Parts: sequence; C-alpha cells; structure tokens
Amino acid sequence: MAPKDQRRVGDIKQLIVDSVVASRARSKTIKNAAQVKLFLKRYVENVPVEDLQGRSEKLMARAALDHLDFGATRRKGQALLRIFNPSEKEQGYSSIYTFVEMINEDMPFLVDSVSAAINRHNLAVHITVHPIVAVKRDGKGKLLSIHKPGTKGTITESYVRFAIDRETDPAQLKILSQEIFRVLGDVRAAVRDWKKMRQRMLDTRALLENGPKSADPELRRESQALLGWLADDHFTFLGYREYKLRKKGKRVFLSAVEGTGLGLLTQDNRGSKTVELTAEMRRLTRSRDWLILTKANSRSTVHRPAFLDYVGVKVFNAKGEAIGERRFIGLLTSIAYSESPKNIPLIRHKIQRIFARAQVDEAGHRGKALSHIIETFPREELIQSTVQDLTRTTFGILNLQDRQRVKFFLRRDAFRRFFSCLVFIPREKYTTAIRKKVEALLKDSFNGTSVDSAVQISDSALARVHIIVRTAEGVRPRISIQSIEDKIARLVVTWADRLHTTLLDKFGHDEGHRLYRAYGHIFPAGYQEDTAPSSACSDIQVIDNMLTNGIPRTVDLYVPELAEPGHLHFMIYSKNSPIVLSDALPIIENMGVAVYSERPYEAKLSTGEAFWMQDFHLVHESDNVVDFVAADARFEECFMAVLEGDAENDGLNRLILDGGLDWRQTALLRCYAKHILQLGLPFSQSYMEDVLAANAGLVTSLVRQFELQFDPSVAKSTRSRELKKIRAAVARGVARARNVDEDRILSAFAGGVAATLRTNYFLREGGKPKPSIAIKLDPAQLPEIPLPRPKYEIFVYSPEVEGVHLRGGAVARGGLRWSDRREDFRTEVLGLLKAQVVKNTVIVPTGAKGGFYPKQAPKGDRNAILQNGIKCYKTFIRALLDVTDNVIDGQVVTPPGIVRRDGDDPYLVVAADKGTAAFSDIANGISEEYKFWLDDAFASGGSAGYDHKKMGITARGAWEAVKRHFREMGLNTQTDPFTVVGIGDMAGDVFGNGMLLSRKIKLVAAFNHRNIFLDPDPDMVASYRERQRLFKMPGSTWEDYDTTLISKGGGVYSRDLKTIRLSTEVRKLLDVQATSLKPDELISAILRMPVDLLWNGGIGTYAKASYEGNSDVGDRSNDALRVDANELRCKVIGEGGNLGLTQLARVEYSMHGGRINTDFIDNSAGVDSSDREVNIKILLTDVAKQKGMTRKKRNVLLESMTDDVAKLVLRNNYLQTQSISMSETISAARIDETARLITDLEKTGLLNREIEFLPDQAQIDERRSRKLGFTRPELAVVLSYAKIDLYNGLIGSKEPLVDFLAIDPQRYFPSVLRRRYADLLPDHRLSREILATLVANDLVNRMGPAFVKRVQLDTGANIVTVARAYEVARIICRAAPLLRTIESLDYEIPASAQVEMMFEVSRTLRHACYWLIEQYGDSLDIVKAVDRLKDHMARIYTRSATYLSRASRTRNENAEKHYVSLDVPEKLASRMSDLLLTRPALDMADLAAERNRDVLDAARLYSTFNDELELHWLHNRAEDLSVDGRWQAMARSNLRDEFYRLRRKLAFHLLSAKSTRKPGDVAAAWLAKNSAGVEQFKRMIDEMKLRDEVDFATLTVAARQLRNLISN
Repeated sequence: MAPKDQRRVGDIKQLIVDSVVASRARSKTIKNAAQVKLFLKRYVENVPVEDLQGRSEKLMARAALDHLDFGATRRKGQALLRIFNPSEKEQGYSSIYTFVEMINEDMPFLVDSVSAAINRHNLAVHITVHPIVAVKRDGKGKLLSIHKPGTKGTITESYVRFAIDRETDPAQLKILSQEIFRVLGDVRAAVRDWKKMRQRMLDTRALLENGPKSADPELRRESQALLGWLADDHFTFLGYREYKLRKKGKRVFLSAVEGTGLGLLTQDNRGSKTVELTAEMRRLTRSRDWLILTKANSRSTVHRPAFLDYVGVKVFNAKGEAIGERRFIGLLTSIAYSESPKNIPLIRHKIQRIFARAQVDEAGHRGKALSHIIETFPREELIQSTVQDLTRTTFGILNLQDRQRVKFFLRRDAFRRFFSCLVFIPREKYTTAIRKKVEALLKDSFNGTSVDSAVQISDSALARVHIIVRTAEGVRPRISIQSIEDKIARLVVTWADRLHTTLLDKFGHDEGHRLYRAYGHIFPAGYQEDTAPSSACSDIQVIDNMLTNGIPRTVDLYVPELAEPGHLHFMIYSKNSPIVLSDALPIIENMGVAVYSERPYEAKLSTGEAFWMQDFHLVHESDNVVDFVAADARFEECFMAVLEGDAENDGLNRLILDGGLDWRQTALLRCYAKHILQLGLPFSQSYMEDVLAANAGLVTSLVRQFELQFDPSVAKSTRSRELKKIRAAVARGVARARNVDEDRILSAFAGGVAATLRTNYFLREGGKPKPSIAIKLDPAQLPEIPLPRPKYEIFVYSPEVEGVHLRGGAVARGGLRWSDRREDFRTEVLGLLKAQVVKNTVIVPTGAKGGFYPKQAPKGDRNAILQNGIKCYKTFIRALLDVTDNVIDGQVVTPPGIVRRDGDDPYLVVAADKGTAAFSDIANGISEEYKFWLDDAFASGGSAGYDHKKMGITARGAWEAVKRHFREMGLNTQTDPFTVVGIGDMAGDVFGNGMLLSRKIKLVAAFNHRNIFLDPDPDMVASYRERQRLFKMPGSTWEDYDTTLISKGGGVYSRDLKTIRLSTEVRKLLDVQATSLKPDELISAILRMPVDLLWNGGIGTYAKASYEGNSDVGDRSNDALRVDANELRCKVIGEGGNLGLTQLARVEYSMHGGRINTDFIDNSAGVDSSDREVNIKILLTDVAKQKGMTRKKRNVLLESMTDDVAKLVLRNNYLQTQSISMSETISAARIDETARLITDLEKTGLLNREIEFLPDQAQIDERRSRKLGFTRPELAVVLSYAKIDLYNGLIGSKEPLVDFLAIDPQRYFPSVLRRRYADLLPDHRLSREILATLVANDLVNRMGPAFVKRVQLDTGANIVTVARAYEVARIICRAAPLLRTIESLDYEIPASAQVEMMFEVSRTLRHACYWLIEQYGDSLDIVKAVDRLKDHMARIYTRSATYLSRASRTRNENAEKHYVSLDVPEKLASRMSDLLLTRPALDMADLAAERNRDVLDAARLYSTFNDELELHWLHNRAEDLSVDGRWQAMARSNLRDEFYRLRRKLAFHLLSAKSTRKPGDVAAAWLAKNSAGVEQFKRMIDEMKLRDEVDFATLTVAARQLRNLISN
C-alpha cells in the first residue's frame, strides 16, 4: 500500500477509535471516565480498520465495556470464558455472529490456540479483538482500576473476543466451551513449565555421556549439540516426562516416572500408562542412537494444530544399556524451518555421511545438485530419517536429473505409525486432481486412516508431493514400491495423450493433428476427469463448428451408453460465458425432466477465447414412452427457442417429450391457453398444463386438427378426409376426461381449435416462423365465452406481447390500446367494445376494440419502455394484417399462405387509444408495408389525417352534451359563469381542449395522477389565459401553473404528500370540516363537492353506484378515492373520457337529479371524425386511381376539409343528445313502449339487458308505479341499440338502397366532395353501410328509439319500408328545414318550447309514415313517392289561407298563438301550426296526383265537408280519447284513421280527373243529394256534443253512420 493510502487508512481508523472512546457508554465496574476511555482505546486501537468500519461506535463501546464488566471479578490463575448470541433485550444489540469472550493472564499462544479449537468445530473466526490491559485487582480478584501498560503494581490481562459463525445449539456451545477451557488449561500448563522443560533438555545433554557400546563419538557430540540447538528457541516446549525401561523375561515395558511430567504431560492421565514395547520399539532401544526423532500421533492443542514433534532421549546406564527415556513433545519453531540444514546439528552430520556414501564431490555439479536437493528436502524428513533412508532417497532424486517421469520414494516411521512418501511428477502434468488420485492410491495401498500432503512446485521440471499416510496400530501392509510407482505413472499419463490418439483414429492424421493442436490442451482438469476422450472428440467437433460459423451457443441432448432408463445428458456449449443456471434450469425442468446435477467446464483457446460446456444429468419420469433419440432435435430446438426468446418457458414444454410436439406446436397450444385464460375460465395455466400433459394423445390430435385445417401444403381432398377422422379422435379424447374440470379444459382447447377461422401460424419470415401467432376465431363457436359475444375475434400471442382484437361486425372500427392489465386485458377490451358498439352508432362501422400487453417491458427507463411498446404494437398490427383479406383491383384477395374457413373479410381499421395516441403513422407504415388496400386510411389521425387534439374534436363533441344539459337548465355556458371540477390536466387532449371551450369557466378544482389543483375563487380571464398557456406548452403539468394567479387559499399539491392542509377557503369550497386530508381523501372530497360541472378528461373510474363494490368496477388503482353516485353534488357531468363512472353509477346519479348521458354518447366525436377520415380516404383513393389525384393534392384537400368534417361530426353530437332529451321528456309516459323495445331487442339476441345494466321487469313496474321512466344513461343505451338494430336490418336486407341516395345525396361527406365526385359516391366500397348509418341515425334521432319496431308491429312492414317511409315523410313534410329553424333558436326561446315543437314534427312524420305504408306497403319507392307528393304537399302548407275550413282555421290560429306564447317567432309558429294539416293533406296530395287535379281543389273539397259535416269535431274527439296501454292507443289510432279513410273515400268518389266542376259545386251537389242522411248525421253530432264525455263506443257509432252516409 502506498504511504498516502496508509495515511488515509490510519486517519479513518483514528477517527473511529476516537469516536468509540468519546462515546458515553458506561461501565458497571469502572466508574472513572478516564480509565474507561483508556480501556476503550486499548480495546479497539489494534483492531483492523476493515473490522471497525460500518459498525456503530456506540455499540462497539458498549460491547467493549460489557467485556470489561464480565471480568469484574477474576481470581489469580482463573480463566473467564463466555459464549453467547447477543440480543436486543440482553445486550442491546443483535448480530449475525456468535461471540466468544475470554479474560486471562496475558500469555503466549492464547489467541492462535483458541482459534484452532474453534476451527476444529468447523466454525470460522471472522473478527478477533485482543487488547492487553494493565489492571489492578484486590485480593478477591475484584477489578479496581485500569492503567497504562507498565504501571507499577498492575497485572497484565488478555481480553480476547472472537466473532465466529453463528451457532445456536446449546449442546454444541457447551461442547465448544469445554474444548476452549481444555485448550486454555493446556496453554497455561505449557507456558507455566516451558522454562523447566527447556532446562530439562539442557540438563539431558550430560546424560549422553553414557551410551551404547562402540557408539560414535561424533554422533554423541552432534546429538548433544542438537539438544542445545533445540533449546535455543528452535523448539516450542509443550510437554515433558521421564520413563523407565524394565524387562520381564523377553518382554520389555516402558513406564512413566511419577511426578516428572511437565506442561501437557503434567497430568498422570496423559501418556503415563505402562506400555509393552513392540519389536520395532525394542529394536530402537538397541540402536546406537541417543535420540528418537519422529512425529507424535496426536495434534497439538497449543499454538498451531500440527502433529506434535517427538524428541526422545534414550538414557543409558554405565554398561551402555538403555534403561529409560526423557521425552519432549512440542513444535519446531519457524526459525528451525528456515535455517540451512548444514547449520543444524545432527542433520549436518547426516549430510556429511550422505556425501560420503554417495561418493560425490560436493563442489562438483552433481554435488551442488545434491546439496540443493538436501536444502529443499522436507525439514522433518531430514530430522526423522536415517542416513540410509536419506542417502537412498536424495541420490534417487539426483539421478532423476529433471527427467519427465514419475518417481516414488517411501520411508516408514520407526514406530510403524505412518508412511512418508515422496512422489515426483512431471510438472506440466501435475494437477490437484492428480494429487488427490495419488493420495487415494497411497491410502488404499497402505490401508491408511488419514492422509496429509505438501506440494513443492519450483523451476524444476518435476513437481514434488510429500504425502504422509497414517496407519492403524499393528497394520503391516505388503508393499511393492515398483507396483505403486507404476500405478502412479498410469494416473499421470495425461488425458490429453489419450485424446490425441482418439482424434487421430477418428478424423485421420491431418485433421486429427489440426484439431489436437487447436483444442487438445483447452480442457480443464475437471472436464478431463469426467469425460472420456471419445466424448471429447464430439465436443471438439461442436466447438470447431461454432467457431467456424460464428455460433454463440448450441446444445446437444444424448443418452450415454449403459445409461439407466430415463437417464440422459444435456450439453450446453457457450462462447465466452456460461449460461446462468437460474436461466437454464427452469427451461430444462419445464420440459418434463429433473436435473440431477450440472458440471460446468471452461475451455480456453490460445486466442484468449473461452468456451463453456455445461453437462446436465437429466432424468425423465413419465408414464409416456419416449424415444429420446427421435426427440433430441425437438428438445434442443425448444431449449434454444426459449433461451433466445422465441418461445416461453412454462410447463407446456413438457409436451416436447411427452406429446411428441416441437416447440412451435407447444407455442400454438400456449396461444390457445393464453386465450382461454383471457376468457376467464377459472383454471390456472399450471393446472391446464397438467391436464394437457395427462392427455398427451388428445393434444397431439388437436395439433393435427389445427394443421389439417390451416396448413396450406395439405391438399383439399386430404384435408377433408383426414379432418373427419381427427375430429372423431378429438371427440373421443375429450369424452375420456376424468372429471368436470378436466372436461371443461379439454373442451375449451378443442372448441378453440374448432372455432378458429384463420391463422398466420404457417407464415414464415426470414426463413423462420413469424414471431407471433394470430388466430381469428368465431366467438359463436366457443364453448365458454363471456358476454357480450363479439362477431369476430383475433387473438395474438408471442413471447413478448399478447393482444386481442374484438369486432362487433364485419365493418367495425375502434382503438387499439396499450393495456396495463396482463391477466384480463380481454375483459378490459370487451368492456370497451361494448361501449364502442353503442358509441359507433353515429358512424358507419360498428364497434371494435383492441388491446395489447407488452409482457417483457423494461423497468424504469421511460424511453426504453416506449420503444418496447412500439415494437409490441408493430408485432400486434402485423399479426392482425396477416389474417385480414386485401382488396386488389376491386377484388377481395386472401393473403398468401392463409387458409381461411370464413368469407371475405377485408375491413380492418385501427385507431389511437390509451398509450397509442402517437402510433397512427406507425400503423400506416405497416399498412404500406403490407400494401393493404386502406393505405393510410388504416389508422386515422396520422400525419396525413385529422389530429384529434389539434381539432379538439372529442372535447368539442362532449361539450355539445354539456351545453345541452345547461341549456335545458336555463344556463348558457358561453355567456354565464359556471363552476367546474376537472379530471385531467391541460396537456391532455380532452381535458385541455374542453377547458378552453368557454371563457366563463370557473375551474375551482382538478386532479390528475400526479397533482391536485385548487382555486377557490378563480379569476375567469386570468385563469383562462393560464390554461391556454399550459395547453400550448408540451408536456405541461399542474406544477407548471402560475400559482400567483391562484386565488387565496388555493394551490397545486402533489399526490405523493402524506397529508394536505386545507385553507378556510378550500374547506368552504369543498363543504368539509377537516383541516387536512390525505391526497386520496381530498380527491374524494372534490368529487363530492357542490359544483355546476364535473368534466372528466382523464383515465379511471371515479364513481360507482352505492350498491356496487369496488371489485365490480375493475379499476383497483382508484379504489381508495372512488365515491358513490348518490354522494355526487355536481349538477352536470360531461364525460370526455371513457369509463369515468360505472353505468349503474350514471343511473343512480340520474335518479338523484343529476344530468348525465354516457361516455359513448358524450365523447363519440373522436371516433366519428376518425371514421369520416377513413371513408374520405377510401373515396379519394378511387379519385387517385380514376382521376389521377396525387398524394400531395389529396393531403391538401384533406386539410382544407377539416372544419367541414368537424361540423358534420358535431352535428351528430348535437342530434344524439337532443334525441336523448326528447326521449327523457316522455320517458315516464312511454315507459311501456321502451320496455317493449328492450324485450324485442333481447329476443333478437342483439341486446343483453343484464350486461347493459337496463332495469328488469320488476324494476320497470316499480318505476311505473312511481311515475318514473328511464334515465338518460339508460335511454342512451336504448337509443344506440335501436340504431344498431335498424342499421343491421338495412344492411341485412337484400333490397337495394340506391333510392335513398338518389333523392338525397349523401350528407355524410363534406360538400366539396359531394360536388366534385358525385359520380364516385355510389361506388364507394362502403356506400351501402354509409347510407344505412345515415338513415339509422337520422330516423332514430328524430323519431325515437321505439318508432321502427312500433311501426313494424302496427303495420307489418319490413324494416326497409319503414326507413323509406320516414325518408319520404321527412322530404314531403319539409321536416329538415323546419327542425333546423327550431334548433337555430337555442338560447333564444326556452328549451322546453323547442322540445315541444320537435315532438310535433315527429308526430307529424309518424302520421305520414303510417299513411305511406298503408298506401304503398313494401312497394314504396322513395323517388316515385316524393315525385308524386312533394309539390302538392308544399302547396297545401303554403296556401292554407285559401282553403282552410272555419274549424281548421280556428284550430291553426290557436296553435299559432300557443307557440307565440312560448316566445316562438310568428313565422315559425305559423309553420308549426300548418303541420296540423299534414294528415289530411297526404290524402289531398294523393288525390290530386291520382286525379291530376290542382291539390287546392282537393283541399277545398275537404274543407267544405269538414265544415258541413263537422268532421273536425270528430277528429278532435278521437284525438282527445284517453287511453291506457298499447291496445287502447291502437284502437284510438284506428278510429282516427277510419275517419280519414272515409273522407278520402268520399273525396276520391267525387273528384274525378275529367270533371271541370269546382270543388264547392261538387260538394254542394252531393250534400243536396244526400240532404236527409246529412241532416240525420248532423243531428247525431249535435246530440253527441251534449255529452260530457265522448267515448270509443260513441265515436265508433259516428264512424259507422258516416260510412253509411258516404256509401249512399
């Protein structure tokens, strides 16, 4: 470490030490603060800094003082020990460690001896604290004070604290404690007696003067010198004892001399038993050596845990006989190991004798080599071995001369307790594995009990392994050194050598050599240990192929020879880095096999590249018989597909083995499984996987059925024939289901396959299957599907994204949203589809909706999330187009590779929705890529389309609803101030545009997902400008609002705040008492506050019915703030956003007096605008083809029509809300009529009352009794379904609709298109649908939802006839200009007056329709009828002053006065009064046309009879009849029509085409001729007038009398 770094570490440590010392921890034992600080400093100052960092200084101080207090009392010679696991309760802290704390007199070997004891229990020491502290204690051992080292009168104590592996077993802790106490005793004994033992060794030297006869004097001197050398700090003395030899016959015994033990041998129970000497021991007693140098058979408990060194000194008497032994046990010191052997007594003597025996010149080359061998020879071997053994071994080593060969040398311990082996192995072939094998071989050869080894690898070509093999007492194995050496040699012959040979055999000389040079030395030892060279050849082939072809990873499944059944191996080859087990194991296990083991090997090439081979041992347990050889390719492909993200990892992959499927086929099943989950079947995927695996045969049949249905390579004849067989097999398989749940699951899969109409499964891209699977389904065939049931469904599956597209009909449109609901996005889309179907009643297509969910979205990075979403969106769009027909040169063309089981289906239009607002150009780019016929009409709102936000069209449409609500309440939103609460922010399309649609808005509160805005008393002008600024600012939030413009008490608050304080002004605004609220509580209060308008421009559902639960809503993110509808105190709700309230909440809110429509009514302008864009583009595509319009000119024209399109769209919003208001006005009176319509629509299957939350019959009865009708939200639903029913009827009829277009050119397109391209309009691809849409909207908006069904029921006319009748009536009665005039009076006259006039217009049209149907029936032709009647009707309306009878004139004048009293302009009032003439006028016009007479002649004739016969009185009385129920209403209508028919009959009888007589003369003549009958009839009328009440019977008599009169 650099000095600078050392200083930095020192500074850090000093800071920590100072902090520990400065802590305020207190000792229970030492009260003196200075002494406590001294102790703390001594305690931590020598602890390594890394053990101090990151720990609390206070806790360290507390632990130190606890240690000090533990030693409050310690008697002299006593060792204190405690082992504990700290806890908060007892120690004030907890730890992951167990702590060992000791206090003892300071002495050597304490720490390392106890550490070794702890290690012997397989516990690791993590931290060691070992301060030496000077203390004073009293006579009883009580701690008195702490002092600096060296202070007089102190004793030095060792405080030791170990942090060790956590151990909680009390029994184990007790054993450890006993072991440590034993070790402490040994240390104390050794330290206490070491001087005595050393002196004993020095004294023992003199005993060597006696010795064996003929002893070598030099050996005596060297032995004496060795003892002195050992005593000179080269030996750590641990034990000493004296022994005596005694003989009993031939037996010799060795007995300990009592009282001579020192150190570890002090106690008589340690090595003091009398033992009989073995033959080897007796031989030692007779040897001429004084010293016995060996290893004891036990390890040291003191200092280090090595086997004890044994120094025995034989004691001889004067006769030279061995009479005893002085035994020293201990450990050689580190100095002894480092000293040169030539300087060590006795060893140097041995070395001299070795050189003498070897006859080698010490100064020569061999002599120097031998010296080097001796210098590096194991020191203990030099000490313990005899000269003979050393000479043999060292000279043998010398003769090796670095030869690359194996050599084995053996020496047996003199006491026959162990074998000392020296093994030399060529260095390049030495590995740890080789060492372990050699150890095992030697242990087995010597029947050993344990093995210790030491390795020396130097510059020499040979590695030396010194192995000690310990044997049991009495073991005498038969040993052949040569045999052992040969066995070792065989172990060392390299695996690479065998590999080389195998490569040459398998690949030939040249290729074999090339492969060996490249790969022969790349494999690690573990691989060589586990792998035969023959198998390695296959691996080399794989690696070579990967390198050659740039393959990063490949796999191989194989069954080894002689493998047990079901056992197989799976190899994964990876370049540079191995596959992570957490990635690989789940994939493998999900394929139905268990992983028993994994062996990884890294092979490094000479280039530095690495290859990893991972060998997995697998076991497949299944009832299914699997041909693994045939399955290997499928298994490998599936694994790689999952790994590369082409397939998902789940239990369906077990069908690779169990079902014989490939990965793509399992992906197909997964597609259906995901769809079934989205349908809401109550089964988990894992359960379905188990069921499919248990029915693998059926699964195979299902896949085969699918392939037969859609594989384009299958011939038609084969397809038809084989499908019959496979369907029968599938049916049998499903029938074998074991229980109800299994039957439902299998039926769902079988039903899904059978219901599939198209798929892109067989399409390929870049030589691979497409990344997604799309299945187009017929929902009508699906066995279990939630309602409402869409007409068509496309489900898209891929590992990255899932999505669904639902359509209500063949021609349908709706947005594609980026869903955040993985588990039930279909439920979300289905709910939106339901709303879209009713919303789309204003446009040509019916409703459609799509949604996709990115399953592997990145986290955190918003841009990465967006890019992933775009990628998923593209996948989804492409999949939809894959299974959609195209139109080429006017002909429908099925995409290549698609086998379809349905009819033509080319209409697919997508639109922006949540999360995809900016994706239109992306979709249109894909449309262009596919050359789809709709081109950039595919997705509206792109760069060459109508930008909804720029147009503000959705908000403007919803604002029409808001204006109507307030207008009918008497408030003008454009001139009168009103308060608003908003959901959203100014950056949003709907919210931002909406809040700029009136300068009279007082936005008092708003919130979005991030902020809450409060402005209790806003300045309308300033706040409007500020909102305008924020709207123009890209990405603005409420946080950007200029808070200086906010009124007192208001502000902008984050929803992340814990609580928000409420000012007095805000509390008053919200009408709450609380002074602070949590953000969600504040939003709830905002929703409940009294306000004029609640404007929803955001996302989420914020209100539910009081009887609904949050779980019914499906928007968990807003559960905490959602309110009940009966708590809402706003007057009006404008739903610019979707799903702001549940439908039941809308109904409840309406029942409590609130004004609301539905989201699909209010915000329909967006979809209306988009649809018009699409259809305009379709038209202009034809213009481009036939008239050469360029794309640039087209785009200019599109932009120029923006305002025209907006007007057409907003007109629909105006009329729809107007129609709801009219229906609401008469809802209570006509509750039965609406109820009948709902029932009729239910019977047709179009409407589901429960799904649409419409009241059941009991609820309707209850409302009727309370004089209540249907609410606006309910009427909005009924209105929409009435339009759908009419539209479907018109489209479904086989009748041509050209007469609708001929008489009234399509008002759908802007006027510029109608003028320029009138010739192309009839040929528009959706001309019929456009006409049907226009007719359905206009008719139902004007006539009410029940009109068509009622007319059909009353007249029996078909639906097209009713529509034609309305179209004719609208024209001949001049309804359109009249209605526009009424509508132009918005805010000028009361809304109620407008409604009353519009009801009169609709009543007039109803009478006209009935008349037209009665006269023409289903042969009614619009053009002919209009030509026949229009001009005559116009003259009747405009010339009424010239022909009205006295009674009719009076009635008209009264009507006109009534309208004038309602502030209706006189001119309009006059026109309205003329409508009373309509019913008889129809007969007059028809008569005039039939007789070719001036219609005024007919009118005058009618007027004469009206006055003379008082027919006006009869008509009035018939109109005045009170009715109860439909049948009485029909009776009244029939009676009224009877009077009209009789008048018509009389007029037709009298007015002929050839007559030139005036109508008055004709009438007078007839009256004169029938004067008697006339007088009688008039007397009857006079009599009737005298009655208080005229009933049906009376008027029926009058009708009969009139009939009789006319018949004469």
